[in-house]
Amino acid sequence: MDGKIESIAGPKKSRNGKDYFVLTIGGETLSVWEPSLVEGICEGDDVCYEFSVSGSFKNITSLEKKEAEIKCDYPAEFTKGSEVDTSSRIDERLCEISNKLSVIIEILSERDSGNK
Repeated sequence: MDGKIESIAGPKKSRNGKDYFVLTIGGETLSVWEPSLVEGICEGDDVCYEFSVSGSFKNITSLEKKEAEIKCDYPAEFTKGSEVDTSSRIDERLCEISNKLSVIIEILSERDSGNK
């Protein structure tokens, strides 16, 4: 199943002293009995998970963070003052910065070749 981590509580201790975590994913409360499954997982992360049911409890058996897709398609050549349309990009700021850095590099290259 796919979902977004809404909250992470724990580690908590069971009656027999075993550590566990409680996650809320898509409004559902699920338990994680294997601490290594929650390593690197944060609130707000999109995840893919599987669980088993034990009585009234849902126990996560598999949990993986989904990688965000960042697509930044750049034109083959940049010109001074050009801008890349980033309105539909996931990480707009990164695209804008990259575009501006390319223009700065071009300007510095032109200056350097003019000084020779």
